[in-house]
Amino acid sequence: MDMDQKKLEKKLREKIEANYRSYIQQLQTKPASDLIEQAGEIAAAKLVYDELIDNCGPEYSEYLLRFENPLEVVRDQWLNEQNVSHDEEMSHVLWNIVDKSDAEQIYELDEAFRPPEQEVRLC
Repeated sequence: MDMDQKKLEKKLREKIEANYRSYIQQLQTKPASDLIEQAGEIAAAKLVYDELIDNCGPEYSEYLLRFENPLEVVRDQWLNEQNVSHDEEMSHVLWNIVDKSDAEQIYELDEAFRPPEQEVRLC
């Protein structure tokens, strides 16, 4: 890797760090209810930040530097690509919970909806 490429990568890391600091400062001014609504975006921003800081390849640095806020560009694309239906996965999760029934030993049950105890009959 030549020196120019290393400079580009360093410049991109600096820009992404500045973008992230600015994003965090902006979040700190918002009420908790807004932050909860933005949880997915916040998680994506953190993930993208961590990934780009550690290893944004030289093939992408020059292009991403064109943007004022490359963190936002990559975060938004990441969110777009994650926007898929999770119906099947959720059905599998729910099936597993009901099938294994170990949640009943781990989590507190609501007395109003607790199933009746099965009677033990001796023959």
